[in-house]
Amino acid sequence: MLRHLFPLALLLWIAATAQARTWTASDGRKIEADFVSATETTVTILRKSDQRSFTLNLNMLSEEDAKFVEARLVELNKPKPIPPGPYTEKVSGDWTRGVFEGTLPFRLFGSPDLDGAGKYPLVIYLHGAGGRGEDNEKQLGPGARTFAKAENYEARPCFVVAPQCPKDKYWTGEIAGSVLALIDDLVSHLPIDENRIYLTGYSMGGYGTWYLAAREPTYFAAAVPIAGGGDPSDAEKIKKVPLWAFHGDQDPTVKVEESRRMVEALERARGDVKYTEMAGEKHGIAGKVYADPAVHAWIFAQKRD
Repeated sequence: MLRHLFPLALLLWIAATAQARTWTASDGRKIEADFVSATETTVTILRKSDQRSFTLNLNMLSEEDAKFVEARLVELNKPKPIPPGPYTEKVSGDWTRGVFEGTLPFRLFGSPDLDGAGKYPLVIYLHGAGGRGEDNEKQLGPGARTFAKAENYEARPCFVVAPQCPKDKYWTGEIAGSVLALIDDLVSHLPIDENRIYLTGYSMGGYGTWYLAAREPTYFAAAVPIAGGGDPSDAEKIKKVPLWAFHGDQDPTVKVEESRRMVEALERARGDVKYTEMAGEKHGIAGKVYADPAVHAWIFAQKRD
């Protein structure tokens, strides 16, 4: 047996709140003690007679006591529910609909099995021009859905939000402000790790990714713009944001020079930038990029200082 020292206040609290039970050793000896904590192989108890704590191997206890500890572990390891709030019911394991401040449609994904006592990354996906509108449907392209695929989500649980840009608008100005306000609201009401907020987008959403990263450079832990472009003069603003840009070198819709200019400006500013130019590819590269496990691994490895 190993004696474990606990702070006096903790011991007194355990003694006052816990209910003692009779523990039986494998050799038949008994002890009155409170359950304190456990692992898969040990249990720590607090003896009632003298408030001494002991850590025992489970194989030193009776079968009944070992089962009791196992049941307590299951109970203690259950995820805590997400606290009640405006987004609680939307965390359903499906892409639930919402409209932020009556003007910005969005779809939100999060598993109901997420532990409300934990903190999880948030991924923001900005769609291309073809996703604009108010149906709250067209914005869910391969980018957003890939993060929620079972094999990705099991390895990297998170929240994913896909806002929908209104018709004839872009991810700039007032719309960009609404996206940032939506992110703030999600962070305020869900167990989101503020140091792991990730921004990505394709085509028009690639432009939006460059734009929002420059507007709030201290906000995002990483950005992945795909087949987009931005203002090279923003390089100084975003040089500390870990960024991985993608573009097809045969893109007829958004010329590859759009990404090249941004990457070159960041390199001159000694920015934290990676660039993948996909040989022979045209504009429709989003599916290939988001299907690459290395992209997901890189994104979720980033953490804001």
